[in-house]
Amino acid sequence: MKKRLLRLCVPLVVVTLVAGCGGGDTMDPEPPAPAGPPDLSGTYSLVSLNQGGLTVGPPLATGTFTLSQTSSSGDSASGTMTYEVSVPSAGIMLQDQGTFTIRADGSWQQSGTEVQALGTYTLAGNVLTVTVTEPLAAASTTVWQRQ
Repeated sequence: MKKRLLRLCVPLVVVTLVAGCGGGDTMDPEPPAPAGPPDLSGTYSLVSLNQGGLTVGPPLATGTFTLSQTSSSGDSASGTMTYEVSVPSAGIMLQDQGTFTIRADGSWQQSGTEVQALGTYTLAGNVLTVTVTEPLAAASTTVWQRQ
């Protein structure tokens, strides 16, 4: 009886040990999901505006930029935006509202009631930089600090 029990238990122990060691498991791990763009939602204050080689910032120029990111899918995200920039000494008051789309590759697109624009964006901590490259008349770089 002991021999018979031993014959049954030894193969069971061996099978358990081999299965527990992973044996010839050669499955490749799942690749990490591609990172989507960051959530830009928030209200930002103007740090600087550069257009045509001229850079201005507070106190000469003031502004707010509010983004509400409402959807994200894969490598892109979109939402609504409003902004207001004022440069009183130059008689400039810019206001717009509309939508924006960003991609993980850093591309930026905005469709406002006043301006339709393409460009790039970067987010470093709470500092958002938007560089508009098209249309040429609106080409600019704005730097914003999240409040």
